[in-house]
Amino acid sequence: MNPTVSLGYCDLHEGGRTFFTRLLSPHFHLRWDDPAEYVIYGHISHQHRLQNGVKIYWSQELYGPNWKECDYAIIPHLVDDPRAYYLPIYAFDGMADKLVRPSVPDPVAIRSTKPHFCSLLCAYADRTTQKRQEFFYILNRRRKVDSAGPALNNTGFRVPKENRYQSKTDWIRNYRFNLAFENRLRPGWTTEKLVDPLHVHTIPIHWGDPRVKEYFNPESFICAHDFPSLEALAEYVLHVDDTPEIYARYVQATPFHQNRPNPTYDLDHLVEFFRKIFASRSRPVAQRRWFFPLTKWRLAKRNKLPGQ
Repeated sequence: MNPTVSLGYCDLHEGGRTFFTRLLSPHFHLRWDDPAEYVIYGHISHQHRLQNGVKIYWSQELYGPNWKECDYAIIPHLVDDPRAYYLPIYAFDGMADKLVRPSVPDPVAIRSTKPHFCSLLCAYADRTTQKRQEFFYILNRRRKVDSAGPALNNTGFRVPKENRYQSKTDWIRNYRFNLAFENRLRPGWTTEKLVDPLHVHTIPIHWGDPRVKEYFNPESFICAHDFPSLEALAEYVLHVDDTPEIYARYVQATPFHQNRPNPTYDLDHLVEFFRKIFASRSRPVAQRRWFFPLTKWRLAKRNKLPGQ
């Protein structure tokens, strides 16, 4: 019989609730309580501050855990702390099977389906995306880069938000390259920007995670960190596009090392992380800090993101 766990969700969007329910239900009898002994919460609000149970912080953004408020964390970037579990966005989304190559792709056939050079999708252009903007302008001056997001749009077309993944991959599959620059440089911060192009045999030009080669085969994408400047990177991209033999090597390379999904896709590890949490008898952080009830309500009503 599965052990019973008193669980609650707080400040968590529907996708997160569905994910954790599906993950944990086969292994634990979940008893939905309010207040609960264990609370999984996100960063979208501060109602979790009213909870006194063991709190597990989850985010798909670069907002790190506040260890004064949470006991454990499940986050998409690497943190050197045993209380934190690394779950990148691509592992949350799943679809590892799309990156396992059952046979060696035909680069000539693939290229024949990709009439356009390079694509870009970005939601905004501000100081946090400066590196992406800079490279877009450098490469676009040399050869046209089609941008179809809300920012840097030079096509007059926007990829629809509805059915986001399918709309995006249907568009970028027409391109030989995709500009896959992350918003930040952070160990472990690799998102769908790298993975989605690989799903459709488009070569990503990736910048952002200095440890990305530990999780993905560097022969399957162009790593911006390998070049002394963005100008040198642009020159190399054009060289790959103009040299069929080099283009073929990228397309034929397996995205995963040895064509096997990297360990982050194995959610059994995450289940074991929860087993350790549920087996621990440590006093929750929320019970180690003392507040007047009115102060808790005021903190819960603060509508600010972590760190603000």
